[in-house]
Amino acid sequence: MVDNKLYFGAAKEIITPKTPETMIGFATMFGTSFTDIHDDLFVRTLALRDVDGETVILMSYDLLFHDDTLPDALRDYIAEKYGISKNNLHVSYTHTHFGPAVKGYDFVWYTDEYEAFLLERAKSSIDRAIVSLRPGTLKYTTVRGEWNISRRFVVEGDVEFKPSPDGECDKNLYLLRFDDETGKTRALLMNFACHPSNLSSYSVLSSEYPGRLCQRVESEFYGCTALFFQGFGSDAKLKIGANATQRFNGISYEDCDEVALSMTQRIKVEMFRGNWQTLPVSLGADVFKINLPLIPNSREYYMETKLRYAKDENDNFKPTPGSITDMGGNVAKFHWARADYVLDNYDSLPDYLPLNCGAVRINPDFYIFSMGGEPGCNIGTVLREAFPDKTLICLGYNDAIAYVPSDKMIAEGGYEAGGRAIDEYRLKGEFKPGVDELYKKGFSDAILRIEDRK
Repeated sequence: MVDNKLYFGAAKEIITPKTPETMIGFATMFGTSFTDIHDDLFVRTLALRDVDGETVILMSYDLLFHDDTLPDALRDYIAEKYGISKNNLHVSYTHTHFGPAVKGYDFVWYTDEYEAFLLERAKSSIDRAIVSLRPGTLKYTTVRGEWNISRRFVVEGDVEFKPSPDGECDKNLYLLRFDDETGKTRALLMNFACHPSNLSSYSVLSSEYPGRLCQRVESEFYGCTALFFQGFGSDAKLKIGANATQRFNGISYEDCDEVALSMTQRIKVEMFRGNWQTLPVSLGADVFKINLPLIPNSREYYMETKLRYAKDENDNFKPTPGSITDMGGNVAKFHWARADYVLDNYDSLPDYLPLNCGAVRINPDFYIFSMGGEPGCNIGTVLREAFPDKTLICLGYNDAIAYVPSDKMIAEGGYEAGGRAIDEYRLKGEFKPGVDELYKKGFSDAILRIEDRK
């Protein structure tokens, strides 16, 4: 049944490490523990239930990202404890580069102790969100702002990693507001497409601008739990870090706070303006994979990569002069281990990338789409054009699998579409053109499956 009434609950738990942990967000920190904690990391959970009893859970971690083992364990948990379909749990990551190493992008330095801690805190967050389910209504709006900028600057047909004022960039901050029966806002979901990694304090733990935005919103609206979900923003960075010489500078905590304050002020204006659309609710969800074909590199390619990051006679990794590994032996170890992994598994690795995706129906006209890895902005454009009769919110970073390009990005090239990013994620090769149609078909089929279940 489609109804304006729903039940919702929100909770958060701290996931800041209790012991020294290696950081993984920047090459200079590979193999090195954090030196300080600027602000805490959290896992945030939103539980939704419609009048028919269908329950959907959305979770966001202040982590770079994680592999499938974490969400799979949480799906088992909700199925066993609450009888909730595994299709109905959707996990993503804010993609802070100032957090600890976890399974996925890293397979060298993570610890089992911290992994167990992440799972335990997430279970607690789910339990508290469900126990706090209350009746209320859901409202939707967007605000626009000049907070982000494309980092794909095209020069004579080549894409350079520089601020690009004319580059494609989603300027919308998407908002889902959950009010209780008294009209008080008790949860606010925020979705914005902008790649973190902007701060200059590489060795200090921080949730960066997504976490600071949540802090500010919660301080403005007493009793409200704020949740940030990263969008399709792998190819955008904060505009405050772009300088006049077309470079991105590391920003200060004060700069980060300025961005969060500006976003919060826009949200406050919108909260009191009343420009919100009340959404009828009929929940449904699906998780699925899209197989993206790759153009395999040869074995020789990975053998040459290993040689570039080779060990010395004492089995120590040596930085290669003039290369990215000039920053230290642990950086060489990081890249050597990736090439070694592909070589060891070359025959068993598929010639495609299994991309994790998900779809959540709020109602037949309003969907939340999620996608693994680091999706580019243009994929959001492709999907919105493919489903013009639906309002879409696009969540990225639901696993640690790869940069995910559109056909437009593949044709243009650049960091997010191939090259070093392929080696970085242990891929067997670059993406074949034709991915746009696969995205459209994958989500179209998911919508059909959701509608059939209802």
